[in-house]
Amino acid sequence: MKFLDGKIAVITGATKGNGRAMANLFSEHGANVIVTGRDKNEAQSVAEQLAKEYQTDPLGLKVDVGVVDEVKEMTNNAHQKYGKIDILVNNAGYPIKDNLWDTRFDQIQDKDLENVIEVDTIGTYRCCREVLPDMVEKHRGAIINISSTPAISGYIKGAPYTVAKAANLGITKHIAAEFGKYGIRCNAIAPGTIATQRNWERLTTEQRVNIVSSIPLGRAGKPEEVASVALFLASDFTSFVSGQTIVVDGGETIR
Repeated sequence: MKFLDGKIAVITGATKGNGRAMANLFSEHGANVIVTGRDKNEAQSVAEQLAKEYQTDPLGLKVDVGVVDEVKEMTNNAHQKYGKIDILVNNAGYPIKDNLWDTRFDQIQDKDLENVIEVDTIGTYRCCREVLPDMVEKHRGAIINISSTPAISGYIKGAPYTVAKAANLGITKHIAAEFGKYGIRCNAIAPGTIATQRNWERLTTEQRVNIVSSIPLGRAGKPEEVASVALFLASDFTSFVSGQTIVVDGGETIR
């Protein structure tokens, strides 16, 4: 059974990590995925792989969600090719940089905070703003915003990321409240420690052991486990779920 058969799904930041896992799983379930990333060749390569493996009709686009014109062009290209966008997953995020991650809250510079918010928060806002008019007209649509567990529980590092991801929860609730009357659902996913290449490979073995020690399930999550929750939220199985944040963290935030 294919949960997204014939659906058109935009997934930002879909060339690596959680986004790539979502692109694979959505395609497996019949969606035509608009794969976006900052590198045009990577986005097109992923789209070609999806088409070959799942016999879908994807589109690979170079998109920096921090650039207004590129977001507009993304939605224009999607509408020209498919005539609609059924699903939007705001997964693109500012790169985790050790010097920024380890800087104490009161020592963060304005520009560093602005750089993260420009991608993680304003980028999410821009993409939502672009897809909503068509979703309103068609009276349906599903939006999934990617947040993070520090936005819920706080954390001792990465203050700019916590601030930006917390704002995404506000965007989620607002869209769910304002646009529910148009049949549009908006939910968020808050991943905890997920072993993506971007996050996991920057850690030493000791750091990995320390991080996992606080997770009740005793391990880091997999990108595929985030993707499966995104698939569930994008599908009709959650047709009466909106404005919610689903935490994917192995139980860590219950402590």
